[in-house]
Amino acid sequence: MTIIAYSSLIVALVSIVLAVSGKRHYYWISAIGIYIFSFLAGFSIGQLTVGLTFIPLVLAIGYTFDWIKNKVQILIVLSLGGLIGFVMVFFVDNKWVFFPFWIFS
Repeated sequence: MTIIAYSSLIVALVSIVLAVSGKRHYYWISAIGIYIFSFLAGFSIGQLTVGLTFIPLVLAIGYTFDWIKNKVQILIVLSLGGLIGFVMVFFVDNKWVFFPFWIFS
């Protein structure tokens, strides 16, 4: 499990670098990688890193639907992703945050 967790973290970090460099579809891969890492990291760091999932997720959604056109919109979307992540970490039960994985356990 540790190898899978850290592999997904490495994939997420490399995907972020590629996405920032202009290949915007890599935000989707980054969001999935962080989410998998968060689940496998368990109830220690996993609870905190799941909030980071929402930053590349909202960026991926914004770029997919062409809602992001300038730097102000990037800051708005980043703030929205950070706010959603904060709410999910501190106010939503882990049963619902990790819902797709909860079904299989």
